[in-house]
Amino acid sequence: MVTGGAGGGERGAAELLVTTAPDAPAALVARARVIAKRCGALFSPRRASVTRLLRDTGRVHAYIVGRERDELRGGDEILWVHPGLFYLKREAGATHPLLRALAPEGEPPPRAIVDATLGLAGDAIHVASALGARVIGCEASPVLASLLEEGLPRLAKGGRGWSEGAARVELRAGDALATLSGLEEGAVDAVYLDPMFEAPLAAQAGFDLLRAYAVHAPVDAALLAEAWRVAARRVVLKLPGMAAPPEGAPGPGWTRRVRGQAVDYAILER
Repeated sequence: MVTGGAGGGERGAAELLVTTAPDAPAALVARARVIAKRCGALFSPRRASVTRLLRDTGRVHAYIVGRERDELRGGDEILWVHPGLFYLKREAGATHPLLRALAPEGEPPPRAIVDATLGLAGDAIHVASALGARVIGCEASPVLASLLEEGLPRLAKGGRGWSEGAARVELRAGDALATLSGLEEGAVDAVYLDPMFEAPLAAQAGFDLLRAYAVHAPVDAALLAEAWRVAARRVVLKLPGMAAPPEGAPGPGWTRRVRGQAVDYAILER
């Protein structure tokens, strides 16, 4: 079970209610209580509809421990861990911009990668599946880490195209800088950084709800330095298309850039 974790985003625990599916067994109730404590949120047994529970408790969002999956709900938005655009990304094969950034053609495939900003693990599952690599995924938000704690094992057991990749993603709940600091120099082949953008990409469902609980840590000099220390080959930073990467990068500085349709990847390469 996940332990630890850092703060929970812009709105925080004061707006969050944790509950369960109706008539939940004891195990789901126990898990809901653990998540509520982890997130500093209010727990309420499921005595009514989610809409009524939110109204009665004065909360805005609900984390629901369900029989089939955990969900975060707010208004018309629902977040849960799912494969997202996995099949569409897989169709691109090795030409996908993220794969070209992490593992250029002509070098041995990476054995281990750190995804320092895991989110809902869409990129991590794609990378783990396509490259056959182990992915250490850092997630500082206790709310998102709780969703991942349930969702990654569920996807791994599904017997679908993404299942093998999901099984290779190892969740580390907590601050990325702390996780990187605990790894040896050159411990992984690459470190991937995907900070929260100021504006959503086109058709990015659930962005506002995700933003409410994501931890908005900047990619600063300390994080880049630790990523560079841990990465034996490269550090990859996801950027809005045409945006400039941060100044003061370690090593030789930003050495390469891979362009995608809506995002780019800036690379620190050894």
